[in-house]
Amino acid sequence: MKSTLPVLIAASLLPATGMPGRPAPEMLAPGAPAAGHHAIGEIYDEEQTIVLDGEVEAFLFGNPHSVLHVRVPDDRGLTRTWAVEWRAADRLSRAGVRGDALARGDAVILCGHPGRDPGAYRLYLLNVARRPSGPAEPATRAALCERESSPEIATLSQR
Repeated sequence: MKSTLPVLIAASLLPATGMPGRPAPEMLAPGAPAAGHHAIGEIYDEEQTIVLDGEVEAFLFGNPHSVLHVRVPDDRGLTRTWAVEWRAADRLSRAGVRGDALARGDAVILCGHPGRDPGAYRLYLLNVARRPSGPAEPATRAALCERESSPEIATLSQR
């Protein structure tokens, strides 16, 4: 039986103001830039896409981005934990994805834009699919990147 992971509550990400129950003033200004937010192209190489095959370590469901931590074996057999940035929780919710949609140990295949710093193990997610047991075929992996970017979780079939 799989355990469900705790879900990150977006409200806990608000900057501290020193006044309990009151958000920072910059959070109240409509149209103000989000503190700490970034352009995707600053951190990720939007000219490249890569496919990762691994297991979910954690799913942090929140705003401005949800994040997956995924354990992925590299070419030398070492397991690296990738930080995979996904869409905001409110946008995922509208597409039917909930905070318990992915659990620790779920086998997934991811397609996305790699981070500009290869040693940071970061990915901006375009598509994610559940992988049935066993390795996915190369054509199936490539098809995940050929799809239009989607907030949904696809299911891959095996032959």
